[in-house]
This record gives sequence, C-alpha cells and structure tokens, in this order.
Amino acid sequence: MSTRKHIVWQSIKDLEGGLIVSCQASAGEPLAAPTHILALALSAIAGGAKGLRLEGVENIQVVKRSSRLRIGVPICGLVKSAKVAHEDRTKVPYITNCYSDAAAIANAGADIIALDATARPRPDGSTAAEMIDKIHKELDKPVWADVATFAEGIAALEAGADIVSTTLFGYTEETMIPREQGPGFELLKELVNHSSVPVILEGRVWLPEEVKQAFELGAYAVVVGSAITRPHLITERFVKSIPARRPKKSTVS
Repeated sequence: MSTRKHIVWQSIKDLEGGLIVSCQASAGEPLAAPTHILALALSAIAGGAKGLRLEGVENIQVVKRSSRLRIGVPICGLVKSAKVAHEDRTKVPYITNCYSDAAAIANAGADIIALDATARPRPDGSTAAEMIDKIHKELDKPVWADVATFAEGIAALEAGADIVSTTLFGYTEETMIPREQGPGFELLKELVNHSSVPVILEGRVWLPEEVKQAFELGAYAVVVGSAITRPHLITERFVKSIPARRPKKSTVS
C-alpha cells in the first residue's frame, strides 16, 4: 500500500458533484483537429460541464491556452497509444501506458493525469503502481486511475491513485460486454463502498437518468463523452431506431 500522504488537490475538488465531458475524436474523424476539440470543450463548459477529459498533447495545449477557457475547469489529460492496434485494446493498456506520455500531457497543461490502471501487462514492463508513484514524485500531478474491475480499483487506491474511475469496465477481455448494455453501476457501487478517494462513473453513459443514478449511488462526478461529443455515433443511434418496415403513406384517389 502507498505510504504517500494524501493530498487534497484543488483540481479534484473542482470536479465534485459535476459533469465532466470527454471531448475526443479518433484519427480520420471529421472532428479530429485541435480547433474542433476546442469548440467542443467550450460548448461543454457553456452547458455547465465542471471538467474536461482530453486526449492528445496538441488538443490539451490548444484548450489550456485558450483565453476562453473558464478558470477552475480542470483538464484531465491522457494519451491513447497509436502503437496499440484497436483490435488489441482489450488485451493491452493503451491509455497513457508509459511515463513519457504522462510527462508530455503534464507539460501540455493537463491538471490531472489519467492512465490505465488495469492489471494487464504494460508495454514497457512498468506497473500502474510504479507509474502512479513516478507521476506524483516527478510531475507533482494527481492521478486518475481507469480500471475495469473492483480488484483493480482497490489496487489503484492502494498504489496512491487520487481518483478511481470505471472507464475500462466492459472494454477488457475479462469484462467485455456489448456497448448497449450501459454503465458499470455495480462496479461503481462496489468502489464507492470501499474507496477513500473520489470514484467517478465513466463509460457508456447516454441518458440523463444514468447520470442521476450514478450520483445516487455515490459517484463523485460523472463523465459523458460520445453522447455529447461524437455526432456520428449520436446519428447512428437515431438511424438504427428507424424501423425496417414502415407504414406506407396513404394516397389520395
């Protein structure tokens, strides 16, 4: 267990009881440009978001340096490794999976560093606990631990993580479930009941009712991403709702 004295970070305090919006776009998507990410981020803040979750050094830099970014809106930064193929992401950590990525996003202006804290072996051989300790000591930043299971959440807590999140529930080989199945409420409840640090619900949150339920279960904050900032996925959900057989329009004789 970490012997580090617990620090109350202002950036984490600013997130309490709020909505965090994940503004991300994958390579090749129309919104995959820093100026578009900035527009999404500012729109989210205008709607009441208390924090942002951003991927990539350039995106973080552009948002952080914007004169329009409201003071007191923390940025949780991460890097998704391009070296890990999409089809391998259930097997290998790909969210800030090495210290150099953590250092890069810290230098770009991230207030909180998010990383994969699952039990899966990291590409560089390091452990999540080692990463958490190094980020604290060398970058002086709080760590947001993305986990998929209760055991991983407790391990991250014992390693000194400042936030534990359900982000990767449903996205690892051990926990894989269909995207349509909804958020990991049971995992959230377990973590809330055993954690001494803030627990955040993230992953497959599409409905306001799910946000409400998360807070009723004790979530410190809730992250919503695709349901707000991924237009192609939002459109796809509506398109899929179109029935295969539709009543024919009546004709006037």
